[in-house]
Amino acid sequence: MEIRPARDTDAPTVTALLTELGYPDNNEADVRRRLERWARHPEGAALVAVSDDGVIGVVAVVAIPLLEKEGSGGRIVALVVDETQRGTGVGRELVAAAEAEAQRWGCNFMEVTSSRHRTGAHAFYRARGYEDRCEKSARFVRQLTV
Repeated sequence: MEIRPARDTDAPTVTALLTELGYPDNNEADVRRRLERWARHPEGAALVAVSDDGVIGVVAVVAIPLLEKEGSGGRIVALVVDETQRGTGVGRELVAAAEAEAQRWGCNFMEVTSSRHRTGAHAFYRARGYEDRCEKSARFVRQLTV
């Protein structure tokens, strides 16, 4: 297995992976455009895991500069492994690659959000050393019109 930056030609498989993650309303053209944008991001990366069968997983990570203290934090904004490959170490390798990128950008910590119904994902992150901090803060979201 190889982990490399995602290419716009990975859009068909990444679109299918996003559907597995629970986001079925994506089309290949939109995903291709987003992958091209990620490729240009100076402190962000979309990485894919590739095996002999092609792309089997994707992770997107970004550095967020902090104002309240020195440094930046890394955030995994998406992670999904093909359902036939789960439990084989692909997710672990993608997270390690995302963490390495964040460290390269000078991030002091990593964070990830995960819907409460994704209990398997929560166990996966805990096994990687991530702590559930929801009791210490809340997440508020507001849609913006563009």
